[in-house]
Amino acid sequence: MDTEYDQTATLEELQVESSQRKRYFQVDAMKAIMIGLVIMDHTFTHSFLHQFGSPFWERISIPILMIIMGFNLGNSSKGINHMKLKDYYTRSYFEKKLKRYFIPYLILYFIHGIMRLIVTLGEIQINSPATYDSAVFRYLGFTLFYGPGLWFIPVLFGTILVFPILHFYFKKMPSTTFFATFCIEFLTQFIVLMILSTNQGNILGLFYFLYSVFCLFSAIGMGLWLSIDHNMSSKHNVVIWILFPISLGYMIIAMIFPGLLFFPIGDYQMFYFPYSAVIFMCCMKLIPENPKGTVSEFIRKVSKSTYHILLAQIFYFSIVFQFFLIMTDGDASTLDIFDAAPLNYLWFFPLNLVITFGIGLFWNHLEEKFYKKMPEKRGYQKIYAFMLTLAVIAFAAWIIGQILFFFVVF
Repeated sequence: MDTEYDQTATLEELQVESSQRKRYFQVDAMKAIMIGLVIMDHTFTHSFLHQFGSPFWERISIPILMIIMGFNLGNSSKGINHMKLKDYYTRSYFEKKLKRYFIPYLILYFIHGIMRLIVTLGEIQINSPATYDSAVFRYLGFTLFYGPGLWFIPVLFGTILVFPILHFYFKKMPSTTFFATFCIEFLTQFIVLMILSTNQGNILGLFYFLYSVFCLFSAIGMGLWLSIDHNMSSKHNVVIWILFPISLGYMIIAMIFPGLLFFPIGDYQMFYFPYSAVIFMCCMKLIPENPKGTVSEFIRKVSKSTYHILLAQIFYFSIVFQFFLIMTDGDASTLDIFDAAPLNYLWFFPLNLVITFGIGLFWNHLEEKFYKKMPEKRGYQKIYAFMLTLAVIAFAAWIIGQILFFFVVF
């Protein structure tokens, strides 16, 4: 695509052309590594990893994935300034997003529904994940059989609605939009703090806000900012380097004195993200830009399959933790069997990687083959039309669910 742009082109068409111009292997490599760290996060207990400084290397997975989402969003249509906000919300835009996120999700939802039915009708004893078993989480988009990582699903669904707005204003006012992402996240975290302080720890209300894209907004904002220039020595990124020591200092204090810093909540928040942004810049500089070979091709395949791997690990760990292991997270009263014998992690983690990556890669491969053959197969077209219709209904139900959840909980 040259400097002249088709004024009638949709955002999706412009994104395709843009992605054909530039694809960063560094981003593919980071996505592959980060999804591997997600598997690690659900294999080991947080208590076990924390003693090895996990906030500085393992808990960066979600922050960097969100930075990558912002980075890709910013790169999706560089040089395009003519679009109006209404031009983003097209039928083709929603179809693309529903095809990407909701159709695979519905497959998982159906499988988990069968599992829940079997467990209920067969009166099979399972390890209940306590709070997450509450039916009210269905409003947020959780499936019928809890698996670790489900909290990230409503975050992804939320990006469908807010990313066009974010992209539109960032193209017009990059600095203001970047600053606004911090303000919005701060406000969301402040609401969470008010819930904890005034409503005697309303856990469900807490999750309503924590499991939203707005609690990760500054990470997306930093990704957008870096899409303009990701060079570590660029004057453009002085703001990242100013935030970095604040972030590092906060993380060190939180590591040494757990519980001392009660605001913002958790370790996926604005005081952790600048640290991850610097790691992102380092990776963009140090990882080769376009390597060749079997390993690099495998990394690219993993990168394309990260969402399917996420869903695969939700499915896999839902079986592991509800039928075999208890999600104790190192609680001394119910000592995790692997924390008691840490050497077992040496086989358990690689096994989990092989299974989850294997399922996710195979799932994505089948999906790609399906869509490749769909234009010439009438039956495939009917299946797709049916699944897309279900996806539209599910998306509408999810939006309504966000509203209902608010009234049910508050």
